[in-house]
Amino acid sequence: MGPRKIEIKRIENSIERKATFLRLRDDIFKKADALAKLCHVEVAVLVISPTNVPHTYGNPCFNDVVEHIQNPSASSKIVSLMKELECIKKLEEVLTKRQQRNREKSNMKGIVDLKLEDIVAFKRKLEAFQAGLKRKHVEMEDFSSPSMLSKNTKKKKTRTEFLPDIAGKCMSFGPRIP
Repeated sequence: MGPRKIEIKRIENSIERKATFLRLRDDIFKKADALAKLCHVEVAVLVISPTNVPHTYGNPCFNDVVEHIQNPSASSKIVSLMKELECIKKLEEVLTKRQQRNREKSNMKGIVDLKLEDIVAFKRKLEAFQAGLKRKHVEMEDFSSPSMLSKNTKKKKTRTEFLPDIAGKCMSFGPRIP
């Protein structure tokens, strides 16, 4: 059973007339919205109720569509684009400020949470580590210097040997040259 055919004539009962108006008004607005979305067009609908109350629907906006109809020049399009650009710039500024605040909060959070004892202990460890690095650096410089290399080779050549004595004592003899 499909939709019934309704005879188009004035509805005499005022309550039924108001209910039918509201229902059909909503249906018209839904159809206009579907048309605007599917076909990517500008739509403006103006419906005035029996009580002389205007009901409007517009996509993107009722006033913009009416302005476009009244003044079809390109300047109105430019003006609307400029307004949109200003809104985007303001949004960008807000987002960059939020991002900067979040960076500042994240940087301060790690330092603020530390206690004084932890910071002092960390400082001591850093100083000890730095002293160890300096010591290693000096040792490596001494080891890599030419004079130290010659001393190391002389020590190897001039080592003394200990031979056991007949009585079981160790006696030292002079340097043995191979």
